[in-house]
Amino acid sequence: MFLSVSPAPQLSALVRAYWFIEDLPGDHEGSLIRTSPVPLAVLSVNMGRPNAQENGGLVPNASLLGLQSRARGWQSWSETYFVMAMLTIPGFIRLFPNVGADSADMLLDLGAIAGDAPTHSLIGAIGADQGPRRIAAMLDKWLIARLMSTSPITELRQIAVAHDILRRGESVERAARIAQVSRRQLHRMFHRHLGVGPQELAVLERLQSSLSGVQTGRGDPLHGFSDQAHQIRSWRRRLGITPGAYSRATRTPMADQFSRDGNALGPAFYL
Repeated sequence: MFLSVSPAPQLSALVRAYWFIEDLPGDHEGSLIRTSPVPLAVLSVNMGRPNAQENGGLVPNASLLGLQSRARGWQSWSETYFVMAMLTIPGFIRLFPNVGADSADMLLDLGAIAGDAPTHSLIGAIGADQGPRRIAAMLDKWLIARLMSTSPITELRQIAVAHDILRRGESVERAARIAQVSRRQLHRMFHRHLGVGPQELAVLERLQSSLSGVQTGRGDPLHGFSDQAHQIRSWRRRLGITPGAYSRATRTPMADQFSRDGNALGPAFYL
């Protein structure tokens, strides 16, 4: 099952969507599921059996995945069922302040970030016997409580302004100028709160647009790249495959689902 549920209106700028992934019968057991790097962070909670990471270790029952610079993999098996809160850049910074430097290219146990008691309350509040909308409502409640208990980061507005400029494909210099900070200050802000620099985030935005274009056939997969060679280098480094090889390869069921319903589900996440 692949299902996308919208968050509460209060969280709409912070949470892109709640994605439910279910393979309780084990139809994809033993398969390596690969995901692309996206300009989002992910809060995950398992309602079923925790799946395995690519290195064989089990994922925590509740985890936070920071911004990723390269494709990741995990192994599905029977009783797989989890939900992912897809956090926007402002949502990540606002809900989980000051963890960016420790979270880039990492999957962290939520308890180490949010505390054991709040994490256990979240895990205990949702279960496989509840419907997705009930689970989404419990996630809303937990995230809103966290929003009320954490102080806003003073640099959030400048980071959000700069990110908006970078997302349009404009330069880091212009992003810093519009955010009214120096390029060095912007770099420090991004690393402190996101774990990556502004140029790295711009690369993730460009790669995401390119992958989405190849998967869905909509948009220009070369947009933002200086030429095709630039695009190929980026794909090979971040995804481990070239655009041409990917377009000729047999698409995985997850990638097929997400490319068919791309407008509803959001970014090109599954490879």
